Amino acid sequence: MSKKWSRSDVVNWMRMINECGCEDESHSVHGDTMFSVSFEPQMLRDVVQQKMGSMNAMCPESYEMAADFVCQDPHAVLEMIKPLMAQIGIGCPQSFAKAMADVFYAGQDMGIVKPFNTEK
Repeated sequence: MSKKWSRSDVVNWMRMINECGCEDESHSVHGDTMFSVSFEPQMLRDVVQQKMGSMNAMCPESYEMAADFVCQDPHAVLEMIKPLMAQIGIGCPQSFAKAMADVFYAGQDMGIVKPFNTEK
């Protein structure tokens, strides 16, 4: 019997084949090593700036400061968030960051999450 694919079937299939492949990665979120490659921080920053994410940020100045920091050494930042990712049981940093951004954005919008004062 032949089944026609619905739009939903196609969308789910595309989502499945477009995943990042974190399950097949040789470095584990539970391990001591991680993929690392040489790169030019300014080149990374230029690509990030092209995405114009600061225009959608609640606090554009904070976004720019965070992006500049992460672009200087994204692997160091990954080391900082890796324990939380391991605790949750996920290996995709992009999905982790997207979920955090979405939850914190909604939480701040709803008054559940409040920003911090940067004064000492």
